[in-house]
Amino acid sequence: MLLWIKVLSFGVCRKRNDRDQNLRHAHILFKQSALTFKKTFLALSGVVFISILVLSVLTFQYNKANENTSFWVRHTLTVLDQTEQLISMVEQDGSSGLSPDAQSGIQRLKELTGDNPLQQSRIDSLAFFFGRLAESPQYLSRSRILLDKIRQEENGLLAVREASNSSSRHLLRNAVMLLLGSTFLLLVALFVILLYHLNRRKKAEKRLDEAEERLGVILRNVKDHAIFMIDPGGRVMSWNKGAEAIKGYAEQEVIGKPISIFYTEEGNRNGEPAHNLRKAAEEGHFETVGLRRRKDGSEFWAAVYLTALYDDDGKLKGFAKITRDITEQKRAEDEMTRGLSREKELNEMKSRFVSLASHEFKTPLSVILSSASLIEKYQLPGTEERRKRHVQRIKSNVSNLTQILNDFLSIEKLEGGLVNNAPAMMDFPDFVREIIQDLHEACKAGQEIDLRISGRPEKIFVDAHLLRNVLINLLSNAIKYSPENSVVRFHISFEPRCLTFTVADDGIGIPLADQEHLFDRYFRASNTSGISGTGLGLSIVKKYLEILGGSIYMKSAPGEGTHFTVILPLAEPPEKDHPSQQPAQQPSMEPHFRP
Repeated sequence: MLLWIKVLSFGVCRKRNDRDQNLRHAHILFKQSALTFKKTFLALSGVVFISILVLSVLTFQYNKANENTSFWVRHTLTVLDQTEQLISMVEQDGSSGLSPDAQSGIQRLKELTGDNPLQQSRIDSLAFFFGRLAESPQYLSRSRILLDKIRQEENGLLAVREASNSSSRHLLRNAVMLLLGSTFLLLVALFVILLYHLNRRKKAEKRLDEAEERLGVILRNVKDHAIFMIDPGGRVMSWNKGAEAIKGYAEQEVIGKPISIFYTEEGNRNGEPAHNLRKAAEEGHFETVGLRRRKDGSEFWAAVYLTALYDDDGKLKGFAKITRDITEQKRAEDEMTRGLSREKELNEMKSRFVSLASHEFKTPLSVILSSASLIEKYQLPGTEERRKRHVQRIKSNVSNLTQILNDFLSIEKLEGGLVNNAPAMMDFPDFVREIIQDLHEACKAGQEIDLRISGRPEKIFVDAHLLRNVLINLLSNAIKYSPENSVVRFHISFEPRCLTFTVADDGIGIPLADQEHLFDRYFRASNTSGISGTGLGLSIVKKYLEILGGSIYMKSAPGEGTHFTVILPLAEPPEKDHPSQQPAQQPSMEPHFRP
């Protein structure tokens, strides 16, 4: 019962606030009733105890006073009895003298009246008169007079003491009656209050039981949250439909099982179940987000809330656990994060484009403007060679500008997912020769592109646009980073199921430390300062080859040139439009350069 109440206390079912409020109110009323009863019971018990104590003290005092007065009444009666005996002796003996019994009676009477000086004086006079009885009869009459006075005095004391004794008995009786009456009334009041609080407690318990029953129905039928109880040892104690839907276990399958079955193997190796329970016990509650495992072994992202539950004595009774499947939310967050990251990259790319454009466009445009101005001056015969040289410079710089723009356009299309693989049949040797012809004007003085083909050349089924960009980037780099009067070696090998081609140069090469970042966007080797470029070419090549299903390898050393090898798998066309031929293998004239 206490467990369900405390599950409610941290808001298990926030969607059902009205019923939760009723349960919280019933729980508070129940606790307040118990606390009020305890306080009232203790207060009345204290009043009863104090009242009994006070009345007991008064009763003791009255009883003591009664005993004292009773003692003096008995004492007075004894004195009177002894006086009457002496009077009888005097009447019997007369004037013949005092007998030994009379003398001892006088001594006894003197001892009894030791607290009364007046009586002591009279008894002394009486003893004197008794000693003179034989001398004169008048001493007998005097003795009788003294005895009458002693008797009258004692009778007076007896009346006073009996009155005092009667008053003491009356006070004692009243005190006892007051004590018994007060005790009875207090016990009746305590009994009435006890009945009242028991009735109130019963009503609170009934209301609490009803609220718990409603809450139990709610918890058992919640389907979007796994809500269950765990004992202090980490074993499942209860289960609901939400837990069954999210985790895949039926109630009879999971009761008594350790919660480690809900964690991934990595989570169990790291001791995550015990750690989470320990944190909840130490801090009262614990929240976490992580991967969890279903019965079928599949994993999902879960938001978990653990609350430690204690009894009224502060002893740990177990834990309440709420698990929510946030896989879709996590996926949406990841997509949003990727979208923001992509947007950030695009913004960075645009910023770099502006920076690179302002830098890379400035030099070619300056060269073009300068050459155009000089061409105007070379109009006379004999200046044709100079005009051609400046026209060549203009064409070369225009080609560089075109390549820069193509690189940026390619990156934008790749980032936007606009590049598709659209293969078609093509004559690859003619396609390559056309590219070399287009790049001829970009070559430096004395530079040549040495094309060699091995295997049986044939038409291939490939996206010509993507492959063209790959070849132009590789050949343009070889031309740009090689000196004048050098040879760029372009070797193609037709194989049964793939096409392999190598682009090699004897240029500046690539430092070893830079080679692992060579295909990163905007990266340029440390030895390329002073040579125009965007750092995008090789990253575009790699992306295009991934779309084509190919791969690229590189081997380079500073001052020894660079060798790129591309392996491109050949796909079969949907319908062959040419006869199948077995290619006649010919020995390769140049080795392939591979890592």
